[in-house]
Amino acid sequence: MSDEEAIQQVLNRYTEGSSRADWDQVLGTFTDDGVWHVPGVGTFTGRGEIEPVMAAFVAQMEYFIQLNTPATITVDGDHATARSVIRECGKFKGKSEALEVFGFYSDDLVRSTDGWKFARRTFKGAGMHRFALLEGPPLG
Repeated sequence: MSDEEAIQQVLNRYTEGSSRADWDQVLGTFTDDGVWHVPGVGTFTGRGEIEPVMAAFVAQMEYFIQLNTPATITVDGDHATARSVIRECGKFKGKSEALEVFGFYSDDLVRSTDGWKFARRTFKGAGMHRFALLEGPPLG
């Protein structure tokens, strides 16, 4: 597997884990001192700071799904950068209200003994929508 493919898989593990609230999987994509930065929200370093913020956000949702696009990736030895587009959707618990967020991740990654990991992940929002849901037939 090429470095670019391996890095795309790191992004995919983060996104898929976020959608299932699997914080072990999500935080496994970061170095031990990795940084998650969301302007206007804060800068969080390491699992002890990152996990509670992510978990609190998702805990207010009945469901939450995050989608990423294939990233633009540049590798320079044991360091890399990646940029990707993100869409997040979810329904608030106990409400007929949904949330949709669009934005971009800019990532700095490093090669570790366990493969590629985020050293720093910065989210920049492009738009956020909260809206009422219309009742419809159940799925399935």
